[in-house]
This record gives sequence, C-alpha cells and structure tokens, in this order.
Amino acid sequence: MQVTQLTSRATVLAASIAAALVLAQPAVAAETVVEMAPVDVANLYIKTIINHDEASVARLNAYLRPTRLAGQQSAEYASYSGLKETDAIFPKETGKLIADLFPAAMRAAVTPAAEQLAANVIAAKNGAECQAAKADPVTVENGMQTAVVSFECQVVKVPVVWATAAQQLAKSGCKAEQCKAGLQKIAASYTNSPKQTWRAAFAVSREKNSEAWRNDFARETFDEIWDYL
Repeated sequence: MQVTQLTSRATVLAASIAAALVLAQPAVAAETVVEMAPVDVANLYIKTIINHDEASVARLNAYLRPTRLAGQQSAEYASYSGLKETDAIFPKETGKLIADLFPAAMRAAVTPAAEQLAANVIAAKNGAECQAAKADPVTVENGMQTAVVSFECQVVKVPVVWATAAQQLAKSGCKAEQCKAGLQKIAASYTNSPKQTWRAAFAVSREKNSEAWRNDFARETFDEIWDYL
C-alpha cells in the first residue's frame, strides 16, 4: 500500500504537468503553421514534457499555436512556469510521503534526506538524455496523416527504484541515523549510477498538410519514464 502511495506521486506529478500543458489563453488571430518534420516535432514534445526545457516549450507553443487556435483551443500548449512549479514542489511533497514511512519519532531527522532523495529523482527525470531517431513512413486513414517516431532516452539505472527502496529501508528496523544514511545512499544512487536505454515510439498526426503535427495525449507516452525511476 505504501509503495502504491509513493509511486502515485509520479502520477500526481504527471497530473500537475498535464495542467501545465493545458492553458486557458485568450484567442488571437491564427498564424500560418511553419513546416516541421515529424522527428523534429517529436523532439520538441520530448524536451518539453520530459526535460522541461524552456526553449523547447517556447518553440513547441509557437509551432502548435495556429492549429490550436483554428481548433478553438487555448493558444499555448505548455506553460514553462507551470512545469517548473511542479519541479519545485515535488521534493517537499514527495519527501514528506517518504518520511511518513518511518516512525513518527524519527521523521524530523529523516525529512531532509527524504527531500533530497525526491529532489534527485526529479533531477534524474529532467536530466534524461533523449533523442528522436527516425519516423516511419506516413500513413493515411480517414483523412488523418500519422507518423510514428522512434526515440530513445538514456535514463539512470538505479539498483532499486526509489519508492521500493524507501519502503524496504523503513521496514528494516533502522535507527534514526541509520535510516537517514540509508536515504542518503538511495539519493546518491540517482547521481552516480550508470545509464540504461529506454526505447519507445511516439505518434504525431495531422488532418491536412497545412496543419501542425501533434499529439494531444503526448504525456501518456512519456509517463513510462517513471517505470525506470
């Protein structure tokens, strides 16, 4: 149950990211879509949703804006400030959940280490090195063009993912200083472990050649990265 509660933090974070990816902006006159290849568009989605890269957020917003406005959607796809806010609150909120696994008498002592662990986890996610490799030939069905883009990410390969490792430590009967040291060791694994490769595919579609390649459910593909953390 506690592991489920901890791993649900990734779901909560994803929901916060989703909120930052759906903005209510005033409508403005539609612009002309700048032509981009599916691989390049996929890279912008990757760097926006996984890495929270400011320049990529701006470029993706500019690219998608004409199509979004034409479809009566909000002008902006993503909020950089909203994404950074989710990063900022993750260590404290998740650190509390980790600390709450331990006896009440030692929670104050382990909280800083728990928060550092959570901070290292989110930093590892944001620091994943990802690249779209190639797009399959475009398919057309019911007037909708779709291109499936293969990509891969280099993600830290920890001995045990943080939620499981924290629960195992809490059940070990460790004393306060031992528990603190144990959390610090788990946190360090997110900065000094080797990398592993996560390969996946990301689809982008458009109805007409004049529209932007897009994926309105992009986050669902990239949420899988949490399985590696």
